[in-house]
Amino acid sequence: MTIYRQARPEERNEYVDLANHTFGFDIEELLPKVYYKGDHSDRITKVAETESGKLVAENAVLPQTVHASGKTLLANFLGIMVVDPKYRGEGHMKELMKLQLEEMSGQYHISILGGQRQRYEYFGYTSGGVQYRYHINISNIRHALKDTDSNEILFSPFFEIAGWEKLLPRIFTSREVYVERNPDTLQSLFTSYHQHPWGIQKNGTLIGYLISSEDHSTVSELALLSPQDTKKVIKAYFHQFHLKSSSFLFPEYEVAICKEFSDFAEYYQIQPSNMYNIFDFAAVLDMFLTVKSCTCGLSDGIFSAVMDHQPITITVCQNHVRVESHAAKDAVHLSKMDAQKLLLTPYGRYMELSVPLDWFPLPLFWYTVDCF
Repeated sequence: MTIYRQARPEERNEYVDLANHTFGFDIEELLPKVYYKGDHSDRITKVAETESGKLVAENAVLPQTVHASGKTLLANFLGIMVVDPKYRGEGHMKELMKLQLEEMSGQYHISILGGQRQRYEYFGYTSGGVQYRYHINISNIRHALKDTDSNEILFSPFFEIAGWEKLLPRIFTSREVYVERNPDTLQSLFTSYHQHPWGIQKNGTLIGYLISSEDHSTVSELALLSPQDTKKVIKAYFHQFHLKSSSFLFPEYEVAICKEFSDFAEYYQIQPSNMYNIFDFAAVLDMFLTVKSCTCGLSDGIFSAVMDHQPITITVCQNHVRVESHAAKDAVHLSKMDAQKLLLTPYGRYMELSVPLDWFPLPLFWYTVDCF
């Protein structure tokens, strides 16, 4: 009989080896923010143990605290979905997911993961949120930014620049939405997924940073104290690293910097950001509708529904959002998956519901370094 349980500290090397063998890469190199000498990853890991005592499957969660508009959400990012190839098809991940979800649903507002859409829909996750991807090529730089002076901008390895410890709190707390980041693990956080953090200096003063892939083909995070420096920063980035093209990822609510990119990018794409499983609909709606109202603006309206047995009434008046935990007598009843389709995807426009079209999808987004 297989047992599904919490991992033990002494099993740390065994479940790390299982993940390495199954994935075909070293998770300690890929995720130094989680797996390092002396870590306590057993506390976030569930395992499947056979009668013979062998670990044949595992998954893990990364607890997170999210802040926006004076509100707080408790989130759990699910990752390391591993089943030994010899033991696949026996339902081990199904049991581990059930175990994780039972614990999460009573303690957290939302869970996030990245994975194949239909596979994780079985567990209540919906592909959604909003990610903007801007594509820039050297022709955009040569023509659109030909009169932009970028000589004052210089990129250097971020953690080698004096003053980075003071810059980061300013950047994080100024964002519309931010996930708490442990100051003691920032260097391993920024280098997870084989990424490289670069400090951006303007006339010798640190004004921001970007986090890029090894080949600079993707910038997963760009943060500047002043979005007005965007164009000169991008021009300098292309010149210093001799780039022909690159893509840049942003949440919808970072309006000021998205405006700058929209002015010269070759093209952009609007994509889902992750897969989400909402446990507390009122809390998620309250946070992210408020963010959307403050950045993109919302039409006035009232919508009442029972979402996964949770009564909700939303009122928007002059961009003020109120979310209440009650529903009108004639409120529409939505299953969990239908409610998440409405909130997280563009599918709501096809659902024949009396809700303003600009309310959804909610602008949920997680920066790559915060993912698991």
